[in-house]
Amino acid sequence: MRRYLFIFALILATTCALTTSSAFAHGVVANSISSKSVAVHFGYAGGDPMSYAEVLVYAPEAKDGDPEFQNGRTDASGNFAFIPNTPGTWSISASDMGHRAEMQINVTGEGIAKAQVSAGLSSQTLRIVLGLSLILNLLAACLFLKRSQRNKRAS
Repeated sequence: MRRYLFIFALILATTCALTTSSAFAHGVVANSISSKSVAVHFGYAGGDPMSYAEVLVYAPEAKDGDPEFQNGRTDASGNFAFIPNTPGTWSISASDMGHRAEMQINVTGEGIAKAQVSAGLSSQTLRIVLGLSLILNLLAACLFLKRSQRNKRAS
């Protein structure tokens, strides 16, 4: 009986992990798409754009608590652009419905030297962790039910 429950739980977890596309919506991505002005694309890991997400841009000399250099919203395609007025490392963040993407862009006199996106938990890692959690929870529930049945029979 245990073997069948384990196989069932494994098949169910694998099916959920492979067929659920909504797990991709929890990750977000940001990419720099221009070299003179700073144009950034924000999107979810599944490929959908972060449409009309709130964007905050902080200048290189900004400290915690300082107001942002610029704020606004992405367009329908998840794009946002601004023209930096000084070289340095600019911080850009976009937030939408509890999701947040951040990136640092190093601007030189000649344009963008390097864009770094803050690393978060990838969708693949999230799916693996959620699948393992589902399997373990199903096994715990089966063992709990089996134990409660034994206790009823013993009474």
